Amino acid sequence: MPAPSANTQAVLLLTSPLLQEGGKGSSKDPVLSAAEYAQLAAALLQERHQPADLINGSRDALLSTLSASFTAERLNRLLARGFQLSQAVEHWASRSISVIGRADATYPRRFKQRLKRAAPPLLYACGNLELLNGPALAVVGSRSTPESLLRQAEAVGALAAAAGVVIASGAAKGVDEAAMAGSLAAGGFAIGVVADSLEKLSARPIWRQALLDGRLLLLSSEAPSARFQVWRAMGRNKLIYALADAALVVSSAKGEGGTWAGATEQLQSLRYCPVHVLSDPRGGPGLAALAEIGAQPWPEPASAEALQALLRDAQHLPPAPAIAPEQVQQGSLLETVPSETPQPSRQPSNEPVLASHPKPAEEQQAQAPAAALAAFVDELLLGCLHQPRSIDQLADLLDVSKTEVRRWCQRLVEQGLARKLPKPVRYVRQPPSG
Repeated sequence: MPAPSANTQAVLLLTSPLLQEGGKGSSKDPVLSAAEYAQLAAALLQERHQPADLINGSRDALLSTLSASFTAERLNRLLARGFQLSQAVEHWASRSISVIGRADATYPRRFKQRLKRAAPPLLYACGNLELLNGPALAVVGSRSTPESLLRQAEAVGALAAAAGVVIASGAAKGVDEAAMAGSLAAGGFAIGVVADSLEKLSARPIWRQALLDGRLLLLSSEAPSARFQVWRAMGRNKLIYALADAALVVSSAKGEGGTWAGATEQLQSLRYCPVHVLSDPRGGPGLAALAEIGAQPWPEPASAEALQALLRDAQHLPPAPAIAPEQVQQGSLLETVPSETPQPSRQPSNEPVLASHPKPAEEQQAQAPAAALAAFVDELLLGCLHQPRSIDQLADLLDVSKTEVRRWCQRLVEQGLARKLPKPVRYVRQPPSG
């Protein structure tokens, strides 16, 4: 996996908590907020500089030209976190998570076009970045949605798979998960824009095979260990809509909740893409209310061609080839397109996805996607076993099935990394010998 570009490294130093939680570089030097970084980026642009210039020999001269809003002492202390940065990048890479910045060629073009200066300065990604270049349908809805509508969301995902259309959603339980799983089960593609806990989410069994196959991308503007906050969930809504050619709201409350907030913001102010709603009262009173402020009835496309036409008409785009499975490069979980390679315009590439820095054969083998994910799962589970825990406790803690947890624990026992305690059955980390 290539190292972050110089520009991305500088932005990480300035804005990321790195391996710390809560958005602080330290108690003394808080990292730059999104608004502060936007101001700094504008100041750098005015001086005809880029973030990378802050980590090379021109730093001191450049800092002296910036507004008094940015004290050189604070910026210097943030920029001096090189060791923490190297640790964080290594930690993320071991979990198949890469970091891209706005200056990188792999950064989503639609975020730049639609969000402009509000586009996140950094994105953390696990999976195939090529999926950002395909036609996309956003499917969103409430967590508490009737089973019949969840099956309908799955069917929309399966139709998208047949049409070569990427499902963009939030990877949350309920409609989001159903639509993404429906597409992946049918051999299609999905992007999950997550608001928190990317490290934990990328280890969930439901997504593992699709990540290995290069058919899924999990994307977040928050640090991979960030915990859930309502404001983070609200902020990611606009990212989902910004990636899509059209959107479908399957269910929604009226006047409250993340689905309602995201859809009304899209309809009333952002207008990145057309919003459709199901004409089904089981989806909640929010659907009719959204229709009153401009959402369109979902036309129930019956074929792949009809869905392709719907997305094409929504953006007034010329026909674009759908993504075919053979166009997705195997092994892309641990690779990205080099930053100097121009990206195609909303079309998948037929060229191999190459890493920027070739590695020795034995290192490439050690970093095979399956091995990387297995090592991540082991480390994640061991982190929970500093005290004895039952299968039920671990399943609740990690939000995975008991069968999966039991298999993971048995593997740790066989490796001598954990031991099984009897009556009641619990597992605990094996202390190092000697």
